[in-house]
Amino acid sequence: MSFSEQVLVLRTGRFKEYDLWVRFLSPTRGVQTGFAFGGCRSRRRFCGCLDSLNLVLFTIGYSSAKRYLVLQEGTLISGFQGVKNQRNKLGMAVHCLNFLQKICLEGDDSSEIYLLILEVLKVMENHPSVPVFFPLLFKARATFIHGYQPVLNKCSVCCLSVEDMGRGFFDIKNGRVFCSDCIPDSKEVLQADRKSLKFLDSLSTAGPSEWIKWRPEQEVLQDCLKVVEAYVQYHIE
Repeated sequence: MSFSEQVLVLRTGRFKEYDLWVRFLSPTRGVQTGFAFGGCRSRRRFCGCLDSLNLVLFTIGYSSAKRYLVLQEGTLISGFQGVKNQRNKLGMAVHCLNFLQKICLEGDDSSEIYLLILEVLKVMENHPSVPVFFPLLFKARATFIHGYQPVLNKCSVCCLSVEDMGRGFFDIKNGRVFCSDCIPDSKEVLQADRKSLKFLDSLSTAGPSEWIKWRPEQEVLQDCLKVVEAYVQYHIE
């Protein structure tokens, strides 16, 4: 019994002289590891497929006792060479892949995150200059998709719009915003400018093809980095 699926290769490694293990993201099965026996020398079954950042159509079977996945053959769909050939883009892409392996579990329905990372890679490949904040936005959006979508547009107590706040305060435990009049006494609340909260809130509806056009102020980026890193560390890492 076998099945075929397009997956994104995240990492590979050798475990015998000619055999490889391949860690990949499946849209229906989350992050998985399969074994490509003879993968180091097979030009017919795995020609150009077994590298990280490759989008591959794999035919996948099971071991005799169904203890692990066996990669039977693969067809390269995209190697994202435009990303791999530029060091700064490659670094950003690897950062995103490393985060994927933290957030996506085996057996998860990862279809939304799968589509998100593919769009990120396509946008990075098709644009000569990619903003350095791309991995930050991917990290935030992937966290939101994973079930930690915060409410960022109003105070969670009095419902004052973020637009009308001087400064906002973000609760990293519950993903809520407070105005200065409603802020609770908690160590898990971070101060954040209303522009920064609005910027993060826009991630709920905008994708990478829109991110590429954004030019946020440096202060907003620093604020967002502080909020996202604290939020991710609390809930994911």
